[in-house]
Amino acid sequence: MRLITLAWKNLKRHRIRSLLTVLGIAVSAMTLFTILSFNSGYDKALKEEMKSTGVHLYVSMEGCPMQAASLVLHGGEIPTYLDQLLLYYAQNIPEVQTAGGMLISTVIAEGKADLFYGITDEIKDLKPNWDLQGTWFQGPNSVILGYDLARDNSKKPGDKIFINSLGREFDVSGTLKKSSSEDDGFYFLPLATAQEIFYRPSQLTVIGVQLKDTSNLQAVTTQLERRGAYVVPASDITELITDMMGGTKSILLVVVMIVLLVAGLGIFNTILMATFERNREFGYFRCVGAQKRHIFGLISLETMLLCITGSVVGVGAGFGLSYLIDGWIRRFLAYAPAGRLLRPDIVGVMLTFGVVFVVGILAGFYPGYRASRVSPIEAVRNE
Repeated sequence: MRLITLAWKNLKRHRIRSLLTVLGIAVSAMTLFTILSFNSGYDKALKEEMKSTGVHLYVSMEGCPMQAASLVLHGGEIPTYLDQLLLYYAQNIPEVQTAGGMLISTVIAEGKADLFYGITDEIKDLKPNWDLQGTWFQGPNSVILGYDLARDNSKKPGDKIFINSLGREFDVSGTLKKSSSEDDGFYFLPLATAQEIFYRPSQLTVIGVQLKDTSNLQAVTTQLERRGAYVVPASDITELITDMMGGTKSILLVVVMIVLLVAGLGIFNTILMATFERNREFGYFRCVGAQKRHIFGLISLETMLLCITGSVVGVGAGFGLSYLIDGWIRRFLAYAPAGRLLRPDIVGVMLTFGVVFVVGILAGFYPGYRASRVSPIEAVRNE
């Protein structure tokens, strides 16, 4: 009888114990696989989000880079505003390709928050990922709806929409196709209209600046800072967020190590108990000519079968639950890019199987060694 067949039958003999061990391995494999997917996915999502804005510099009256990023990408309000004259100044700097102004406001009504962006025409150039259906603003009473808003309100270009939180009806000039970014949930208004509605004449929340050549970044930054504003390069925001996430990733790594340790102990306990119960069986094997390496190989195969089965189940669950886990994990992050945070790939699959395989080898070594040392006399000791 082949060792693989014998190993499989031995595991089936104790179904409940084997099943619990496989589940423990599966949880460990899924945890490892999920964290590996997060580590690669978060960095990619962050870079994609920052790149999608087309902005090289953020100008605001808020000195925190994290706040500047949140204002432009996720919406929000600050107590201080920029004078709109600074936008005109930025647009006339020779090294600047384009500069667009935004007035961002939030209105709470009926238990939900409506986010409004008052924007200038230049924002079209700073949003290269936008796929606009319909037209740009056709007048002061126009609105462009993010994808989610257009879908939820069943609106299309040419329709009218009454925005309850403002108590006002607008003409829908355009809608955005799904971008999987925060833009999907925003109302976009002409800047002058937003300034009128929110009583912010000639005021801006943020200015986005795109340069002709990024080598001029420091020179443009210096000119804008002389006007009393805070200027944050988009690359600094990316680096700051990445560094901040380094601590979170370290904690996740510790969690993985603990989970793998628990899984290894579970494998060790299962295989070791099996060897204690089968001393007589191993003794018979030795009596009929089985060598120590055959016994060791048998135990190693049983360990590997448990690990492979658990890894397959765990990786499969990781793929299947990635969307749910993605939404759940966002609630615990200080800054979450709009794109998918979990991006399973073949590298993560191979690493997960490799790590679990190594843990299995280590956990099964002593039980295998002990089983291989059983004397043939064990077969007749209790006869």
